[in-house]
Amino acid sequence: MPWQHPPVPHSACRSALSRAARSAIPPFVAFLAAAGALGTVASAGCVSPGDGPSPPANEFYYPAGLAISPGGHSMFVVNSDFDLQYNAGTVIALDLDRIRAMIPPVWDTDDPRYPCGVLGDNRQTVLYPGRCAAIDLQAPADGAGTLVAASTQIGAFATDALVLVPPGPAPTGTEGGARLFIPVRGDPSITWIEIADDRAEGTTRKLSCGQSGDSPRCAGAHRAGENASSNLRGAVLPAEPYGIAATESGDALLVTHQTAGAVSLVTNPWEGTPTLQFVLGGFSYGALGIAALPVPAYVRSRGFEYNPAFLTTFRASAEVDTVRYYNDQAAAPARPFVSRTAVAPITVNASGVDSRGIAVDSHDRIACEQSCDADIECLRACSEVPLGVFIANRSPPSIIVGEVRTRVGDTWADDSVTIFDSVPIRFGPSKVQIGQVIEDDGLPHRRVFVSCFDSRTVVIYDPARLRIDAEVRTGRGPHALAFDPYLPIAYVGHFTDSYVGAIDLDRRHSSYGTIIASIGAPKPPRESK
Repeated sequence: MPWQHPPVPHSACRSALSRAARSAIPPFVAFLAAAGALGTVASAGCVSPGDGPSPPANEFYYPAGLAISPGGHSMFVVNSDFDLQYNAGTVIALDLDRIRAMIPPVWDTDDPRYPCGVLGDNRQTVLYPGRCAAIDLQAPADGAGTLVAASTQIGAFATDALVLVPPGPAPTGTEGGARLFIPVRGDPSITWIEIADDRAEGTTRKLSCGQSGDSPRCAGAHRAGENASSNLRGAVLPAEPYGIAATESGDALLVTHQTAGAVSLVTNPWEGTPTLQFVLGGFSYGALGIAALPVPAYVRSRGFEYNPAFLTTFRASAEVDTVRYYNDQAAAPARPFVSRTAVAPITVNASGVDSRGIAVDSHDRIACEQSCDADIECLRACSEVPLGVFIANRSPPSIIVGEVRTRVGDTWADDSVTIFDSVPIRFGPSKVQIGQVIEDDGLPHRRVFVSCFDSRTVVIYDPARLRIDAEVRTGRGPHALAFDPYLPIAYVGHFTDSYVGAIDLDRRHSSYGTIIASIGAPKPPRESK
């Protein structure tokens, strides 16, 4: 990028609980649960796709996931239908190129559009921070029509979004074969959508998931984990899928389950259909965060077998578990599986439990590998450069800091996790991601971003200087984060009021660490109107 380096019944219980949820669960009570883990208001699998009106195809509604397309021209917003007002959730593809052009230059007094241009002033800055009025999705200020380029329906209670592209060079034709993966608790399933690899010229913003002319909803063939006959083990996806991560090649995805104490494996053959293959149980309650470890370049250059590793975190256990993926290609037929291979305790906090998101920082190792010019011994030395590990923890509120060290031999490699520090932050942390800001030198420098749902804050932590760089005051319920590949902007999904905020990440600006634009007009939850 330019600037940055047991099956669940699907019949009677679903319909009954859906009706009960609408009549008996006030939306604001749901928000209290949401602050816990984006909530377990209803048992997964008990949401009828036939009850209630269809959701609007051009609005946000409790956004739970954000993702940027491979070429950076679209932003995908996953809406969860959290209070069950509709019969489905949605995925919306936004024209990110136009959104960039409308972000106001609130830092540049010399710009004739300063501070808000045609947007006008924001008159509710306490509830919805930001100097300027929101960018209207349907009638934006550029006069070019709706910003919603495509939309489709999915199940309720989606939790995340992950875009994957096939290995190899970017396509040179019209459309590539990228995919968007979404854990959906209401099915439960891993819903997958074909999207354009828009690194190529002339690509579209279509969302293809087997919709028919009679229904805008993703077809059953695009919901991995529902059909026990699709795999050799007769497995179905357990309840409450939550976090999702993938191998570098995108051929395998691991999914956590926040009530089942399990991790599921979904394989993703790029020329075939993503399929649930294996469910590993025996984990602590509240498996939430998951992050993939990068494969050392030395391992790739030597070509010996290396089983990709993932790190997982839990609400009820003070530990980080290492889970490895085995493709089982030597078997006939192959039966891929995962195994828990290590457990690292968290002892740097008062209790260490209630860990949420986890992120891995591979910047230093990748920089080392890029300097090697394919020299094998250099690559071997770079394999031992530690990876940073950052965990959003709530007991007490903090960023848990650790590292992964990799040992390599002539034909093997192994990873070990150590936790060694805790950084106090605002209460209610939920998601953590690695991103970048522009420093005073005009160059990008990495940061750790933590969205704190309960305290209306996004914390920006500098891992090099070991300090909090900024605390961004947001609207209510900040959760999902995504980073613009062309501008120093972070996008934060406001779950409670259903809009997206844009955060300035350029330290040279007076507006650094503040929300400078709102995308979509904020809508308070129904109970609080």
